[in-house]
Order: sequence, then structure tokens, then C-alpha cells
Amino acid sequence: MKQSLNLLLVLLLFCGTTVQAQMINGFLRDSITHYPISGGTITNATSGRSIKTDNRGFFRLRVEPNDRLYAVANAYRFDTLTYTTLFSDTVIIYLAPTGAVLPTVTVTAEYNRYQLDSIARRKAFEAARGPVMPTVASTPSTGFGLSINMDKFWSKEAKRKRQLDRTYHQAEEEAYVYYRYSPEVVAYYTGLKGDELKAFMQRYTPSYEWLRQHPYNEDVMYYLNDKIKLYKARRR
Repeated sequence: MKQSLNLLLVLLLFCGTTVQAQMINGFLRDSITHYPISGGTITNATSGRSIKTDNRGFFRLRVEPNDRLYAVANAYRFDTLTYTTLFSDTVIIYLAPTGAVLPTVTVTAEYNRYQLDSIARRKAFEAARGPVMPTVASTPSTGFGLSINMDKFWSKEAKRKRQLDRTYHQAEEEAYVYYRYSPEVVAYYTGLKGDELKAFMQRYTPSYEWLRQHPYNEDVMYYLNDKIKLYKARRR
């Protein structure tokens, strides 16, 4: 009888120590735009377990009361919080962006962040593409001037490289638009967040050509001032 009581006591103590542990759902978001932050890391410092956020900024982690959680993401300031039973089953962690996400920040005296990123993309692209065959042959096959290298136009490898060129230039244009017209910049000037910010940007994102013709930050500011008036008028 005594052994049975002791066993029951052990089971009750065991249940009492584990029942408080639970899985929580959470989202990691930008504090300015409220956009999800994908690829961020949420770490339970007490248990040592970590989880990456998905493309929705979603994560799921086992916690206990008083566990210390750390949230870290590239280009954002890290944050910490202590889990308590007062938390709901779903928590939202907002991280403040660092200056690295803003286009006005100069990384060095000669290059801004977009230019440095563009240089890195160009090196990676050229390494993947390989050398380009010259259009004009350096050593003509006849004695009558320059000859045209037709392999450049008709070979499968040449076609693949031309397609890579087009893809690269398109990606560079998109990167430039995002650099000049990022969600952080738009949110800062318009005050919009979350779904409203997404809807505004889908409707009013300027073209690559327009941004190249208007190279100053003031141009974007005036553009946003005009467009936010139209956006608010449509909502009335």
C-alpha cells in the first residue's frame, strides 16, 4: 500500500512539472510595416532550442513559464522576452529594422548598400554564367576583314547565357525598385502598415524607368504624397 502511494506521488509530481510546458505559436514581424520576417531565429535560451520562421514569419516552439526567448533576424535589432502564463497561445514579436534596410544609409564613403549588393550579385551572376563568346571573331577565317561568330547566336550554351542575362537584368531592376521604394520607406511617409501597406504598394509602385529618371529621395517623397491622397480619396 505504501509503495502504491509513493508511486502515485511520484506520478503526480512528474505531471505537475511537465504540464506547464506547452507549444506556442508565434509570428515575427517588422515593427514599421508589420510585414512578416522570414528566416528569423527564435531561441529558447532556457532549453537551448531554436526555430526558424517561415515565409509568413510563423514559428512554433515549446516553452515553460519564465523561459527567456530571443528573436534575431538579419537587418533587424534583436529582442528578448520572458514567457509567462499570461501570454496567449499565439504571440507576435515585432523587431525594429536597423539602418541597413533604409536606402539612405551609406555603408562606405564610396558605395551605398544597394551598390554593394549589386556588385555581389554581378560577381555571382558572372561566375554562374561563365565567359561570353565574342560576337566578332578576333581571328577572321578569311582574308576579307572581320568575320561574325555565328556560334554566339545559335548554340544552346549561348542561348542559355542570353536568357541568364535577361533574368539578371530583370532582377537588378526589381532590386533597384525595392531599394528606392521599400516597404520601410513607404510606411514611414504614409503611415500605412500590414495589409493596407501591401494594397497601396501593389497599386502605386513606380516603374524602374520612373525611378531612374527621378534619382532623388525627395522625388519619391513627393510621389508618395500625391499617391497617398489618391489612396485615401478612393477609400471614402
